[in-house]
Amino acid sequence: MDKLISYLPPGLPLLIDVLNLRQPLNAALLALLVVLTLRVLLPAPPFAPPPYALSDSSTSGDYHWRPATHPKSEVWRKWTTKELRGFDGTDPAKEGGRILFAIRRKVYDVSSGRNFYGPGGPYAIFAGRDASRGLAKQSFEADMLTPVDEPIDSLDDLTSSEWDNLKDWEQHFSTKYILCGDLVETH
Repeated sequence: MDKLISYLPPGLPLLIDVLNLRQPLNAALLALLVVLTLRVLLPAPPFAPPPYALSDSSTSGDYHWRPATHPKSEVWRKWTTKELRGFDGTDPAKEGGRILFAIRRKVYDVSSGRNFYGPGGPYAIFAGRDASRGLAKQSFEADMLTPVDEPIDSLDDLTSSEWDNLKDWEQHFSTKYILCGDLVETH
């Protein structure tokens, strides 16, 4: 063995002495190194509790929970101004008092913001209507709303700052509320 070691490159004989597995400490350290390397290269899959084991209440204190029922899915549709008018949150018989309004011909379901857009809320004037002009001009006056029997407002006379304001509102609604359709002209 000593003859063989004399032919090895410098430093390798020292490595062989260190890796002498006949010594218990070297064997234990090598085993630990192998286990840690395998844990890094082959991590365990993340824990996900089975769905039947999850609580159905967010108040249970559990991080993971599931709703009692699947949320009602929205059907994308085209709305006319007359159809939209009925969804101002005042009629509970109409899909539970659903509140819709339009910005730039896109219809949003804002029912989750009932305190803002529902009856008595600060933005209630826009419920069931095309709110584009009022939001662009930051005005809550009734004359900002296009009557339901007239064509949809083209917004041609808005200034660049009003357009920027309207686009900011549209961005806000697109990230916070459900987009549920398009506002179209009455035929």
